[in-house]
Amino acid sequence: MEFDPPRAPEFEGFFAGLGRQELCFPRCNGCRRFHWYPMKHCPHCQGSDIGWQTVAGPAHLYSWTVVRYAFDPDFAGQLPYTVALVAFAEAPGVRLVSNLIEIEPQELEIGLALEPQFPGDERVLFRSAPTRA
Repeated sequence: MEFDPPRAPEFEGFFAGLGRQELCFPRCNGCRRFHWYPMKHCPHCQGSDIGWQTVAGPAHLYSWTVVRYAFDPDFAGQLPYTVALVAFAEAPGVRLVSNLIEIEPQELEIGLALEPQFPGDERVLFRSAPTRA
């Protein structure tokens, strides 16, 4: 099933980043703080000089839920799936809703290190980041 919702112009920087396989979030050029969702004015200082900053650093699992019931029949074959709230060390305050892949529900824990995966269809998914020795 393909989901193609209308896109507000404020999100163009995010989707342009996905096209380059990068995560980009809005950052106020005045107070230098990140925010999510994209807005015309900074929610912190009300400035209107908003830019897009690539975030390459570590991500971690802030929260999640495992979906076990398909409210839409088109999703029945994908059950169960995990919807996550992902936080970023380089972008304090940003929490992105996405799906987790290749992780069993029993492996989930708050703070789990995650890495982005770009399937090439204007989405970003996350999987467990490899542990460093």
